[in-house]
Amino acid sequence: MSSNRLVLEGFAELREALRKLPAELKVEAQHIVEGAANGAAAQVKGNYARGKTGNLIDGVYVRHSEGSTFGAGAIVVSKAKHAWLYENGTQVRHTQTGANRGVMPAAPPGRAFIPVMIRERRRMYEQLKGVLERNGLVVTGDER
Repeated sequence: MSSNRLVLEGFAELREALRKLPAELKVEAQHIVEGAANGAAAQVKGNYARGKTGNLIDGVYVRHSEGSTFGAGAIVVSKAKHAWLYENGTQVRHTQTGANRGVMPAAPPGRAFIPVMIRERRRMYEQLKGVLERNGLVVTGDER
C-alpha cells in the first residue's frame, strides 16, 4: 500500500498576507471613495447656477468618514433650504389673495444633484471592483 503525503509550504506567509489584505484594501478604497465624493460635489457645484446668495452652491459639501475597520465612507450633502425646490420644481403657486407666483421648473437632469450622484457612484463602484480584482478577489453581481 502506498502512502500519499501533502505538504503545504508558505502557509504562515499566506496567513499573514490575508491578515494585511483588509487594511491595505481599506486605504486604497478610502482614496477612491473620497475622490468620488469630492469629484461629485465639485460637479454639482459646477452645475448649479449661482443665485443672489450663492446658498445653493455653498450648501454642497462632503462629510468625510473614517468608515469602519474594513470600510470606507464619504457623504455628499446639499444643505441649502431650497435645494429640493431646485431639484424637483414646483406647481403653479398663488398667494392667499390669488396673485400668481408662477411655476419653478425642475432642474434639467444634467444639472441636478441626484443624477450626478448616481453616475459618480456607478463609476466609484467600478473603481472599487478593480481594486478587489487586482488583489486576486473575484467580484460577481451587479450594483444596479
